[in-house]
Amino acid sequence: MNYIPLVVLALVYSLISVRKIGSRSIEIWQAMGIGAFLVLIFGQISLIEALRSINLDVIVYIIGMLIIGEALHESGYLNYILSRFFSGSRTVRAFIFKLIIFSGLASVILMNDTLAVLFTPFLISISKNKGINEKMMLLALAFSITIGSVMSPIGNPQNLLIALRVQDPFPVFLLYLSLPTLINLIVIYLVLSLLFKKEISNEVNFVATKVEPVNRQIEIASKLSLGLLLILSIVNSLAFTIFAVSFPISLISLLAAVPVIFSGKEGLKTIIRMDWRTVAFFAFMFILMQSVYDSGIIQLLIHGHIGGVISVMLFSLTMSQVLSNVPFVALFIRFVTPTLTNYLALAAGSTIAGNFLILGAASNIIIIQGAERYGGKGLSFGDFIKYGMITTLINFAVYSAFLIFI
Repeated sequence: MNYIPLVVLALVYSLISVRKIGSRSIEIWQAMGIGAFLVLIFGQISLIEALRSINLDVIVYIIGMLIIGEALHESGYLNYILSRFFSGSRTVRAFIFKLIIFSGLASVILMNDTLAVLFTPFLISISKNKGINEKMMLLALAFSITIGSVMSPIGNPQNLLIALRVQDPFPVFLLYLSLPTLINLIVIYLVLSLLFKKEISNEVNFVATKVEPVNRQIEIASKLSLGLLLILSIVNSLAFTIFAVSFPISLISLLAAVPVIFSGKEGLKTIIRMDWRTVAFFAFMFILMQSVYDSGIIQLLIHGHIGGVISVMLFSLTMSQVLSNVPFVALFIRFVTPTLTNYLALAAGSTIAGNFLILGAASNIIIIQGAERYGGKGLSFGDFIKYGMITTLINFAVYSAFLIFI
């Protein structure tokens, strides 16, 4: 048994936790890059295998979404739309409640990673202009889009893999997972209200303000891209519901990004300015996680088929922290006793894993690096586990209670 990849993964977690090497600050994508470099240097994965391990469908999807997100940020259009939606809020409490419910429910149609890209710049802007606690808002976004995506077969990439094995996945997911998901969204609000009691009690006046776009061409292109994204996501939901067919996530984001990509020089500038660090993070993550998978450690922990709500959820919750939820589900689904309850438990367990540690969900990385890119402080490893541990334990209890009695 080869433990080197697991040691390297532990080192990466340590670097993400302290965010420093000596006196030098280190970003999350750089920490993951060091991990990928080490497994290559130590011969834990060949260069050819490393390149093959990179999931191009996910990478293209992320690139498309980041292009759209950058264009919307430059145009100010999405900030204006969102500020209109929240303009009726008189208190921070009302704003956080709306944020949690709206982003959670939006995860049914728009994948949680998509919402992470679109919402983060807006929240950083609100934090600067209104003085609302940035950490509280980012945690509310991260937790709600993770939980909201549980009840949708297209809410996140791992649910897509599970839904392919479930008959009539859309109505089944909504029937069995919508009520515990709504309860858990309320739980997020209550937990954050308690932990940020002082900050959430402040009064604030939200007024929608129109931001002048940097370029009229980008404004038009970003509006078209946002419209296409919504239409394609709805069509994908209907196709999955009626025909059990899902479009590749890369196709949706790439088609939606076309208006921006082909908007001349400004479109090219947008592509150059987009957050390529996040793309690099995911490429490095695929390489490191593949080496962990190839080590055989995860397979050794799985003895035959695993069944039962609690065991499936516990194993999903813990192992998703090691392998990340999408690669874990791709491996583990073959070892789960094929029952509807177990598949739903796998969906819930692997998804709420994203509320425990930063690397538990891709959307967490998008939020943190996006926040730092737009002038915010982001979230530290310690902050995330401090608030995420409480939330995850309650989430686990709620989903378990519902799924046990199916």
